[in-house]
Amino acid sequence: MNINFLAGTLILALTGAFLPVINRIFRISGVLGAIISSVGYILAGFLIMLSGNGRKLLSSFFVTDSVTQLIGMLILVASWMTMLVVYWITQRDKFINELVAALLISTAGALLLISSTNFVSLIIAMELMTMPTYLMVLFSFDEKSMEAGVKYFFNGALAIGTMLFGVSLLYAITGSFNFEILAKELFRDPLVALAAIFILAGFGFKLTAFPFHFWGPDVYDGTCPGVAALLTGISKSAAFIALMRVVYEALPAISSNLTFIFALLAAITMTVGNLLALAQKRVSRILAYSSVAHAGYTLIAFAALAVPVSVTGILYHSVAYVFMKTAAFLCFAVFLYLWGARTMDDYKGLGKREPLLAALFLIFLLSLAGVPPMAGFISKVFVFTSAVNAGMTWLALVGLLNSAFSVAYYIWIAKQMYLEEPTIEKPLNNPSDKNFILIPLAVMAVFLIVLGIWVNPVVDASAAFISKIGF
Repeated sequence: MNINFLAGTLILALTGAFLPVINRIFRISGVLGAIISSVGYILAGFLIMLSGNGRKLLSSFFVTDSVTQLIGMLILVASWMTMLVVYWITQRDKFINELVAALLISTAGALLLISSTNFVSLIIAMELMTMPTYLMVLFSFDEKSMEAGVKYFFNGALAIGTMLFGVSLLYAITGSFNFEILAKELFRDPLVALAAIFILAGFGFKLTAFPFHFWGPDVYDGTCPGVAALLTGISKSAAFIALMRVVYEALPAISSNLTFIFALLAAITMTVGNLLALAQKRVSRILAYSSVAHAGYTLIAFAALAVPVSVTGILYHSVAYVFMKTAAFLCFAVFLYLWGARTMDDYKGLGKREPLLAALFLIFLLSLAGVPPMAGFISKVFVFTSAVNAGMTWLALVGLLNSAFSVAYYIWIAKQMYLEEPTIEKPLNNPSDKNFILIPLAVMAVFLIVLGIWVNPVVDASAAFISKIGF
């Protein structure tokens, strides 16, 4: 790992670790806490931008390559914008600095996760990313958040236990946790395939892929929407990159055996996610099941791992997903704070009441639906192209049908906002600085539009990774 990347990650983690201490001693305001956190994000981002040069260390555990730099910067931006929104909507809570501290530490874990090239570092990074979110899910300390926290904790424990069992089998065969050594030593064997299935099952829990998706909607709906934005956007994008490294760098010997498993999981996951999303009335649960469906779209590219463009599909969908899903949940959080809007009926007429916020929400919904020129459209183009190039045209067609089907519930939300008369008479909160919260949401909207037009950064990063793994 490049020393600059490690330094940036440590600065972010230490900012999160010391923020509650500073708050405890000086009783800082939410504004000052946001400024301190922003300084941590800016320093971390500056160092990650410089991570192309510098001394290497811990090279057997972490790597700093084009994928790490690109995804790392985008995760930082998405997390920073999430922090600003979370501070704004919960600034009156006395534990807000502790919540943001957990967000910073979890983001540091995500940065380590995307750079892990060893199962030891991968497990540690995944837990560093996940452990703070257990506290964050419980932030509201009401009955729903307690239920969500319990479900999330036990499913998280089951996921990491399942993954560790698979990793232990690989270690028993090769005596190593390093991806490079595993790629050389592993061979086609039923025990290796069994280990891979357990590892993929562990990732399945993290990604809310079928049949491990049941906890996701309950947790995303039961916790603070700002926390759901971290769980469903930033954490899942980091997990996609970690799974990409495992499949392409550690398990190439049996990757062809996983093709059918990935294809089957992709088809079922996106179909189940879209069908259940259409049946929901609460916007948070629609977005949650939409997250399940998007896990299925990404798995299409994993199923096409025999062709190089699959890497571009995985990377592009992770890039688009980290913004569009995070921002969609943050828009829901702001609507909930301002108007108390939870259900589809509550969203009637909000396009007239909050025109700028509704326009930004519409941008994120269109990107999720895969409408050009958003990044969500380009990501699906690469994902479906990889399936066609791999000879799985049927899977691409299933994906296209599901993508078209998903437009129904995204447009349904837009219809409620713009074509219906308002049902909520007065806002729940009407702060004077209401327009300030549009800035972080607008930043993410700009990223989605720019990345939907300017494809070079993602394509170049994927080309470097493709060259590295020897396609």
